[in-house]
Amino acid sequence: MRVARLSTWIICASLASIPLGPGEARSQQRVTDQCMICHLSLEEIDLVQPAARWASDVHFAAGLTCTGCHGGDARSDAESTAHAGMVAAPARQRVPGMCGRCHSNQEFMRAYDPDIRIDQVEAYYTSRHGERLVQGDRNVATCIDCHSTHGIQSASVTGSPVHPANVPDTCGACHADEERMAGYDIPTNQLEEYRSSIHWAMLDERGDLSSPVCNDCHGNHGAVPPGHSAVGRVCAECHFQIGEYYAMSAHDSVFNGLDRPGCATCHGNHAIETADDELLGLDERSTCTGSGCHSAADEGGQAAREMLTMVNSLNTVHTQADSLLREAEHTGMPVDEALFELTRVQTAIVSARAVMHTAKIDSVRAHIAVGLEAAATGYGAGEAAFEELRTRRTGLMASTVVILVLIFGLLTKIRQLGSA
Repeated sequence: MRVARLSTWIICASLASIPLGPGEARSQQRVTDQCMICHLSLEEIDLVQPAARWASDVHFAAGLTCTGCHGGDARSDAESTAHAGMVAAPARQRVPGMCGRCHSNQEFMRAYDPDIRIDQVEAYYTSRHGERLVQGDRNVATCIDCHSTHGIQSASVTGSPVHPANVPDTCGACHADEERMAGYDIPTNQLEEYRSSIHWAMLDERGDLSSPVCNDCHGNHGAVPPGHSAVGRVCAECHFQIGEYYAMSAHDSVFNGLDRPGCATCHGNHAIETADDELLGLDERSTCTGSGCHSAADEGGQAAREMLTMVNSLNTVHTQADSLLREAEHTGMPVDEALFELTRVQTAIVSARAVMHTAKIDSVRAHIAVGLEAAATGYGAGEAAFEELRTRRTGLMASTVVILVLIFGLLTKIRQLGSA
């Protein structure tokens, strides 16, 4: 078994003819990866595993050898020559620069994947990770903590640690580790909170890869906290329309002045719940009062209560109209068009909920009015359907009576003729 496996690896390695690094990419010099051939034949598992994992690495697929990162000579089968100048485990502070030798080289990257950005290393040094690494903190994440080492895969591959579905766990490997995060003024419950959020539910339960994960809000290589003044803009990357409404509201400037984090003031950051109508108004779950901003006595609190009342009223009349039309449909009455028109009510509800972020009650009232009109029309169509049903039933009963009378008359006449 082991010999067969080894033979397979040797064949794969022998077929991989590879330029050694960015300096040799132009010449397209092709060499046999002797590193893999030797390491796969060793007994020490710690020396075999890197070579075994390397076979699934995107760099191996692109034709690169171990020497691009570790140095040495991949063409030699003599240990002394092959290991000359080799660095077995590059120091953590050298990792970004080592990766950047290729990934920041435009000419080199163009030969392999022109779509990959070449500013990742530059961006990394603007991140919290990069800043602290420069300051001597060897505990912060570098390229290998997020992308792994010898089995690096594209973010589109489901097994990659930077695939969207895996990003929370990848970030959580550090940020949820209390021992590793000790000494930093950062909570370690972000991953736990995120897994209670609507964003995680969309990602995990529904498989929606567009649902935001850590790097969508914090950035990739230039990862930083969004900052209080930028939270609204970050959220608006996905919630575009609501972001525009929020920017029109008094909350935008007021929250900035109070150093409050925009959307997160009402919705939270990692443990974001489904936004329902209970967040509005003055009840226990209301963010209007829960955030310490409004009360029943001030204008904002009164507006919040009025907006909630309007939305609840529209929900009620929509339910009534929909129920009446469904009942009419069940009797066989043609109400398809009325049911379709009733979708305008749901659209009005969604629009009203969105425009609430302007904090302008007149704007909300305008959408509610449209919905109320559509609901009234739908309810009227339902009543009209039942009125027509009653008319049809009355007509049917009358027709039945007339027919029965005619039948009775015919039978009577037949008897009379028979007796004559």
